[in-house]
Amino acid sequence: MERDLSQEQNQRLLRSSSGVTTTTSAAQCSSSSSQIKKNTKLTSKDQQMNRLVFQEGGLPNGTEVVYKSHGRELLKGYKWARGIFCFCCSTVVSPSQFEAHAGQASRKKPYGNIFIANDVSLHDYASSLKLTVGHLSKKNDELCGVCKKDGDLVLCDGCPRSFHKECVSDTSPPKEKWFCKYCRNSMNLQHSGSDQIEKIAKRCIQIDNCDLVACCICRAYDFTTDGFDDRTVIVCDQCEREYHVECLREHKKMYLKELPSGNWFCSADCGILNWVLERLVACGPVKVPHSLTGLIRETSMVGDANGIGIGITNSEMKLIVLRGKGVSDENRVLLSQAVDIFHKCFNPIVDSITGSDFIPSMVYGQTMGDSDFTGVHCAMLTIESKVITAGMFRVFGADVAELPIVATNETNQGKGYFQLFFDCFEKLLAYLTVKKMVVPAAEDVESMWIQKFGFQKVNPTQRREYRQTLTSMVAFQGTSLLEKDVVGPHAGLTFQDGFRFSLSTHK
Repeated sequence: MERDLSQEQNQRLLRSSSGVTTTTSAAQCSSSSSQIKKNTKLTSKDQQMNRLVFQEGGLPNGTEVVYKSHGRELLKGYKWARGIFCFCCSTVVSPSQFEAHAGQASRKKPYGNIFIANDVSLHDYASSLKLTVGHLSKKNDELCGVCKKDGDLVLCDGCPRSFHKECVSDTSPPKEKWFCKYCRNSMNLQHSGSDQIEKIAKRCIQIDNCDLVACCICRAYDFTTDGFDDRTVIVCDQCEREYHVECLREHKKMYLKELPSGNWFCSADCGILNWVLERLVACGPVKVPHSLTGLIRETSMVGDANGIGIGITNSEMKLIVLRGKGVSDENRVLLSQAVDIFHKCFNPIVDSITGSDFIPSMVYGQTMGDSDFTGVHCAMLTIESKVITAGMFRVFGADVAELPIVATNETNQGKGYFQLFFDCFEKLLAYLTVKKMVVPAAEDVESMWIQKFGFQKVNPTQRREYRQTLTSMVAFQGTSLLEKDVVGPHAGLTFQDGFRFSLSTHK
């Protein structure tokens, strides 16, 4: 997703959701719920909806469930925490594993065949919850969209954002309806009114969660949460791929007797890559050499805090990489600028369940519902502490990195800064020896990514591979997933001589 030319994961993760971790996608808002058709293959939206059963406010703990096939009861259990306590093995398992324990693994429709009282399937129960949750999705953020602190907040009526009065210019919002500057800019509002709320809502982009992620070795979705055993699932702190403890042992990759207390990496390459990314953040800004600035005018105008133009030479242009989790107060200002750029360039992007704003959660490395953005970094092209272009990225090991959202501030769009940012970013990935870069491209910019930057569409098989093995890859409905080979060395990271990244020397 681009706009210019046109929990830190140190926790050990047991599979504690309904058998899934998350892959993120986005969908346009709708004023009514889609109809659920029975006896059809479940869509990603259906699967995401099904997880409501195991989330807060879903099916109460202790509710008896039974797996049925052609009216016959095959297995009983009860809902507990984020899974089902199975009577045949006395452990908490996922719905898919409960189905397997009933001898029906090949059906692959656990939510349609697991029933509660009155012969209501978990899928139908989730459908009824969806209607309730839909009314709750207007909940506004609990932190200010500017300073990311709590307190007495003004709530926007058009999107989930909230603000301190002192953090917004219009400190006296009307009593009835008030729209933040991002909604007003998006709609070009001259006045507020109830008829505008629906218009703004329809412009929102929602993110939903897809639960197709499986163990990277056996490709099975089952898991256990009752202590530590062979079917416990552990997630790599760098590539975010999932593995059964048993599969790691049987394939002689690693023998774990318990969950590690600190970072865990599935390979030495992921461990080294994680270390290098930490050094990259710690090293601060990297100067952009004149050899890369051919598309930029020798002197550019950058607006100061008051919107007054300031003459800046390209010698002061720098690339900086930050991580939102644990960022310093000084660098938090830069991240705040990035959030502002994204908000001005894109329609609101909100979580379909909580209604929370997707952008600050990603920029500040927060966990939002089932979406975990703690592994996300922000790369920024800056001039005298002013962010010109910013892009959010995540490195899924040495195989692939994603760039889901990137934008240039309005003052400097169309001046070549995006091209410069992309050149610097690709050199950074090459230094990290990442093999491929992926981006979600809207239809109106797809040809630009392909013709100007050398991307190509990801084939269906590879797209399915990404969605089944990468727990957090971002996609937006209505976009194509594109990829390109990163030009650079791919011998693997060693860094025996220390960390030495430079845009001037790296080829």
